[in-house]
Amino acid sequence: MSCDIKVSVIIPIYNAYDYLRPALDSVVYQTLRDIEIICIDDGSTDRSLEILKEYQKNDDRVRIVTEANAGPGLARNNGLGRARGEYVAFLDADDFYEPNFLEALYEMALRDNLDIAIAGYDIYNSQRAIFTKMEEAEHVEIFEGGAVTSKNQRPNEILASTTGSAWNKMFRRSFIIDKELKFLPDVKMYEDVYFTVSALSLAERVARTPEILIHHRIHSEQARVKLLRKNFSQIPAVFIKIKEFLMKRGMYAPLFISYLNLSVIRCYKLYKTLPKDAKEDLWNLLHDGLCEELGWSGREVSDFESEELYSFVANLEMYTHDQYRKRLQRGVEPHSKKTSQSLKNFKARKKIRNFFFGFFKKKNK
Repeated sequence: MSCDIKVSVIIPIYNAYDYLRPALDSVVYQTLRDIEIICIDDGSTDRSLEILKEYQKNDDRVRIVTEANAGPGLARNNGLGRARGEYVAFLDADDFYEPNFLEALYEMALRDNLDIAIAGYDIYNSQRAIFTKMEEAEHVEIFEGGAVTSKNQRPNEILASTTGSAWNKMFRRSFIIDKELKFLPDVKMYEDVYFTVSALSLAERVARTPEILIHHRIHSEQARVKLLRKNFSQIPAVFIKIKEFLMKRGMYAPLFISYLNLSVIRCYKLYKTLPKDAKEDLWNLLHDGLCEELGWSGREVSDFESEELYSFVANLEMYTHDQYRKRLQRGVEPHSKKTSQSLKNFKARKKIRNFFFGFFKKKNK
């Protein structure tokens, strides 16, 4: 490792010509100068590579890696394999940093000996050219007052203490190597959520500054919904992968409450965001076995952060989407206090049915 490189910035790039210059400028002109900029051209078919070569010619800190298109997860993994910095940061090719992003997080990481340093961020709408405040994570309060914390102090909140995005964070590279952390290479959504949640589950020291240091670009709400509609099934699949990671590393039991609520909240928000036809598809996907695979089945009301989340899971377990919709049409309140007892009765009947089914199946052999 080169001791002169304080931070490696990894940028996956795929057909980002229209927004690439502002992103690169925001890195090149950082107040922290001792950095390397690893640009992974993920098979772009526009003129993104031309821009990268132009920047490389003018700045020897820019390194270019070209590869066939394989998605941002694999691109980031390839960047990690080449990184030499003490810390690592990630930037999407259409986002952009404040000039002191790297310096602020690096100094905070050194001062507090952090595995993960987190920055505040906002949303930049390209179409309207305006900045808007981003909704905070459910348990961002654990970082109040500059607190340094982790899964050891806040096991029930840590996984939902920050957005799952990797691009507003800085990670100690030795921590990534030691824990063998990777991005999921085979999904188009939430590949960074897997990485971030995995990192949070193992990190010993994590802190956050509320200062807005990065701007996340969105192009249109319609494009976002279209992407979700096309790839929504990958989100519960990613949380199953996260569950498997936690179990393998011995962190599933100690972090179960945090994992349960994070996964339910994200899927519930996804359900409310999707168009009508996709809502039904997601619901039935969860109903037909994923609830159990995700670890949601058989949980008590007290395991959930709200009755609304518990009721969402309870109704998923008991009803298909068509059955649920008909209940709503009849005016049956889906979030009633009777839900808990209804689910217990449902599970009792299911248990008895499975017992007799197994008994007769065995008898008829």
